[in-house]
Amino acid sequence: MYLEKMIVKNISAIKNLEFTASFTEEGNPKPIVIVGENGSGKTTLLSNVIDSFYEIVAKLFNNVAKMENASRQFYKINGDSNLSFNEDKGFAIIKYKSKNIEKPIEYIDYVNCDTDDIKNFCSFNLERNFGKKITYFDTNSIEKLRQEWHTQAHYYQPANRYEEPFWKNPNFDDSFKETKKYINRYDKELEIVTSVEKNYSYILDIVLDVMAQNEKDRKLWKAIDKILQEIKQDETLCFGLLSRNSMSRIGIWKNQKVFLKNIKQLSLGELTLLNLFINIVRHTDLSNKSIDQLEGIVVIDEIDVHLHSNLQSEVLPSLIKLFPKIQFIITTHSPLFVLGMQKEFKDDGFDLLEMPSGTRISAERFSEFQKAYEAFAKTKTFEEDINNKIKSMQKPIVFVEGVLDIAYIKHICKLFKREDILEKINLEDADGFSNLNKIWKNKKVVERFEKKILLLYDCDTETENQDGSYIFKRLIPPLENNTIVEKGIENLFSKETIEKIRKENDDFIDFEESHKKMKHGKEILIPEKYFINNDRKRNLCDWICKHGTEEDFKNFKVILKIIDEFLEK
Repeated sequence: MYLEKMIVKNISAIKNLEFTASFTEEGNPKPIVIVGENGSGKTTLLSNVIDSFYEIVAKLFNNVAKMENASRQFYKINGDSNLSFNEDKGFAIIKYKSKNIEKPIEYIDYVNCDTDDIKNFCSFNLERNFGKKITYFDTNSIEKLRQEWHTQAHYYQPANRYEEPFWKNPNFDDSFKETKKYINRYDKELEIVTSVEKNYSYILDIVLDVMAQNEKDRKLWKAIDKILQEIKQDETLCFGLLSRNSMSRIGIWKNQKVFLKNIKQLSLGELTLLNLFINIVRHTDLSNKSIDQLEGIVVIDEIDVHLHSNLQSEVLPSLIKLFPKIQFIITTHSPLFVLGMQKEFKDDGFDLLEMPSGTRISAERFSEFQKAYEAFAKTKTFEEDINNKIKSMQKPIVFVEGVLDIAYIKHICKLFKREDILEKINLEDADGFSNLNKIWKNKKVVERFEKKILLLYDCDTETENQDGSYIFKRLIPPLENNTIVEKGIENLFSKETIEKIRKENDDFIDFEESHKKMKHGKEILIPEKYFINNDRKRNLCDWICKHGTEEDFKNFKVILKIIDEFLEK
């Protein structure tokens, strides 16, 4: 089964998207790489793909959907909260094609729509104004699709996936696990957050079976060895069995000698890639096909997470190329990965979509992107730049997410007569929380300079306070019970201040009135909401710093307290 078409109207940041997937002359799916700024709808698009997986599998197997009383629960919540700002109706439609059944497989998640709204896009008749629907399957189609899902890979790996480091005490044993498979039950994950335990046992099973002269598993062993060799860029490596007295039963061998005594001694990035792609082999285990014939749809959000630059640009594209019949649907923030895909697949070998419109980026536009990145690459890398900055500075450093954070901090230091703080620290823009994460990830290198560093995150960032030897992570705490502005440093403004700003400059802040809606048959009240206009954030900052009072900025004192505590450490 392959994704053929996606149509999204007025869902989250996506106002109007229509995309048709590309295939090679041989009928193989081209990888789909989705790029765009934060908040442009990349994860929203993927959420509908994985939701459609759950809806399809719920029709095929009796053990997937969560039941509550007599009702089946949805994986993705349906309702008004999915709609774009100021829109009252919307839908997401996905069409799949299967070589085993003639008609397309259609999925829809819709809000306040009727049949007329969607008649040009799919074949459904909508009996109610909101809900979800999936194509009806007859008995013959169900049997064929069950076989397809048993032998193919269809799953989603979210951005918050993780793999345990090798030094952490393992929470699993190395025993061979015997499982039974049933035609009407689905025994594979649809969403994979971590897979190191399952994949470790799976590799062990394969090696043991091959040693027992199981010819079928020689093909699987060859597949997982090929993944390992591609990751390490070494064709002499393979997985092998260690003695019972070893800390691990499975290791990595090189030229018939032990190379690594534990798979988890691979770097975090290498281990992440190993599990990403062994998941495909594990999920297609029953197909009895070679690695280049394995089929299915693999959806990965932020594929570049945890990967070093070389793994992003060189290794990852080559691993994807090992699986020409797998349809990869991927989001990324990494220009290195996109450049690597262009080098490996050429311009017409993969679909590069820019959100929120889902427009294919042309060769000309990609060329401009490449030139821009090459110009950047001639300068020092981010890590080198940070290290040199740290070495050159004598004062403790406070890294923040953006230049406006710096502007606000400088203003409150002057407003509350705490200029002494500015004399004691260097304020630096890390250009986003992801770069703060990079500094923390490289803290062992950074801490060699024995320089005190504070990484100060905005309240909406998913992180937690942590201490290193010289480096500290702190989250600006969200204003208690403040649902007025939920994101950014502007969360610290009270409702009264937001209203004051809006009264003088209504284009700085968008507003949504409180309203009622029906949910699960009950009427609920949706509170009023305020949204900072991203294009006017600088203007807002300039205006409130000029006209604001101590009362307007009183909640910002928590930042001064965080910096004071940091300086005392």
